[in-house]
Amino acid sequence: MYSLPEIQSRFYAAMMAAADPAETAVLEVMEEDARRGQRRLAAYRRGIFGNLCNALVTSYPVVVNIVGLPFFREAARLYILSNPSRSGDLNDYGEGFAGFIGDYPHARELPYLADVARLDWLVQATLNAGERRSTDLSVLAAIPARRYADLVFELDPAHARLDSDWPLHDIWRVNQPAYAGAMQVDFSRGGRVLVRRVHAVARVEALGVAEAVFLDALARRMPLAVAAAEALRQDGGFEFGAKLQDWITSGLLCKALLEPRAEPVE
Repeated sequence: MYSLPEIQSRFYAAMMAAADPAETAVLEVMEEDARRGQRRLAAYRRGIFGNLCNALVTSYPVVVNIVGLPFFREAARLYILSNPSRSGDLNDYGEGFAGFIGDYPHARELPYLADVARLDWLVQATLNAGERRSTDLSVLAAIPARRYADLVFELDPAHARLDSDWPLHDIWRVNQPAYAGAMQVDFSRGGRVLVRRVHAVARVEALGVAEAVFLDALARRMPLAVAAAEALRQDGGFEFGAKLQDWITSGLLCKALLEPRAEPVE
């Protein structure tokens, strides 16, 4: 009699490698005709690999568009062999694919591909992120202007940030299905992007250096005065007030709180 963990271990080994020892081990448990058992295992294997590969294709559409589906499926097959799914939800599968593709020998001529994969994953994660619990900006109308410096903000959970040595926004933009403009991309410069969900659609936006610093400081719950000072060190002409209003209006900043001031020590 075989224990359930042993049966599961043998079955998994047979799924991940079509080598004779693995198949023989699980066929012993199945106790059936070897040829029929091999056909059944092959069908299971095709189903498992097909589902996981399709999940990766769905999660990494820009990578697929850049390298082509046959190239991607072979890379996905190798990734699946070394990265089994640990969740019943296929939306959770593939988080480590960017690291894998960064080390994939056949993608060495595309050094930006790993960061493109990271952006693809953040787009999916943003689409699947939970809804914000509430929106509360009432404090903005209740405090005097002299206290604005002490404001801190909470951001909509359906957002993500990514910095790269590559022009990710331009790469992402020219690889969208409906894009019909010029395909030239200047790979000599890096970029910063904000991903956010707007009306159930993921939007990828390019950020300037000061914008990115300002937003990241707010995300760390730094008081407004501190966040603005960090951004102004990057760009003395940065209009943080206008950008703050834009993010409030669009719902990216969904809650405002007043940071209590420390009492003076006597």
